[in-house]
Amino acid sequence: MNIFFFGGTFDPPHKAHKLIYKHCMSLCDKFIFIPTAQSPEKKNPSVSDEQRINMLELLIDSQDTNKVLIDRFEIDSDMKPNYTINTIIYLKKKFINSSIHMVVGRDQYENLSNWKDYNKIIKEVKIVCFNRSFSKLKYQKYVNFIDFNYQISSTEIRKERDKWRNNN
Repeated sequence: MNIFFFGGTFDPPHKAHKLIYKHCMSLCDKFIFIPTAQSPEKKNPSVSDEQRINMLELLIDSQDTNKVLIDRFEIDSDMKPNYTINTIIYLKKKFINSSIHMVVGRDQYENLSNWKDYNKIIKEVKIVCFNRSFSKLKYQKYVNFIDFNYQISSTEIRKERDKWRNNN
């Protein structure tokens, strides 16, 4: 079984997240969103865990719910922050004998070598990187690059929201 997982704060989830899962549906047996309570080296999300999960549920089309899941592992974990290697270990136990693929954006791909247990991560999973620009990235034998020129980010959405709130 091919399992694709996509982790992050999803603060908020947006159309690009939806386009990513839609693109991956033909490549996998299960696509799993794994929202985190707190990402390492980032501040806490601006809305609650339950609000972010509710927004992810709204993002998933009803016809896709048999294949696209939201897993609460990182939200419910006692480890704060949770590290990706812990999530990979959890998924490998949950989906025994499956091929696990980690979905990342270019920004996370470029920072991957700084992640806790980076060398273990690249041995345990296949990486699918959605490249937001047409520039070529340095080839890595363990990464499948997908051109995805959709310029939107949760950070930019939060900035616009805060600017709007401050002006009203």
